[in-house]
Amino acid sequence: MAQSKNNASSNIVYECLKKDILNLKLAPGCAISETDMASKYSVSRTPVRDAFKALAQEGLLEVKPHIGTFVSLIDINQISDVLYIRKVIEQSILKDLCSSFCEADTLKLEFSLNNQKQLLNNDNSCDDIASQFIKYDNNFHKLIFRIAGKESIWDMIFGLNQHYERFRALINLYGDNNIQNLYKEHCAIVKALNEKDYNTLKEHINKHIYDGFKNSSNIIMEYSHYFVNYHE
Repeated sequence: MAQSKNNASSNIVYECLKKDILNLKLAPGCAISETDMASKYSVSRTPVRDAFKALAQEGLLEVKPHIGTFVSLIDINQISDVLYIRKVIEQSILKDLCSSFCEADTLKLEFSLNNQKQLLNNDNSCDDIASQFIKYDNNFHKLIFRIAGKESIWDMIFGLNQHYERFRALINLYGDNNIQNLYKEHCAIVKALNEKDYNTLKEHINKHIYDGFKNSSNIIMEYSHYFVNYHE
């Protein structure tokens, strides 16, 4: 029973810490201790230690022996690799969909677009909207993969996405109207899918995936201490 309780506590601490790291509430490079987290979540150090191990294995925490545990810095090279993989695969999936896309598929994506629009029009804080929109954006693209019968491929890509998720949180929080632009691009992707226009889809998805990365040099410089190499 005690082991089961520890496992449950570990999962809760893990999910909460991971969310805070991906949303930048725990900033890259900041120190984090088992004692502080045990106190914060009112648990013993054992479930916190287990959560730390899991997050370290995912590359979100870095353990420095005899020094401490730190939220890992964001790796630009890993982001570039993930974006390349995603671009190649998503373009291929959209090409396949051009021959099979139907009205039922349109309704599924239109429902997703409506949820995004409602989020952008609500009265929540900008930080909350930015954080929530990342989830909506991921769900939109996961839905495209699901419609194509390739949802497991999305899950594989998403498992490599930890550095990119934090980078997206950064540019969505501090970029210029980035979220509104993402929504407009989603609408353009659905329109091109309805028209089964692969050449336009290819341009849209390339722009959609890379623009935030290409246009964020000022943010990267301002928050250089968040990044590998820039920090050194």
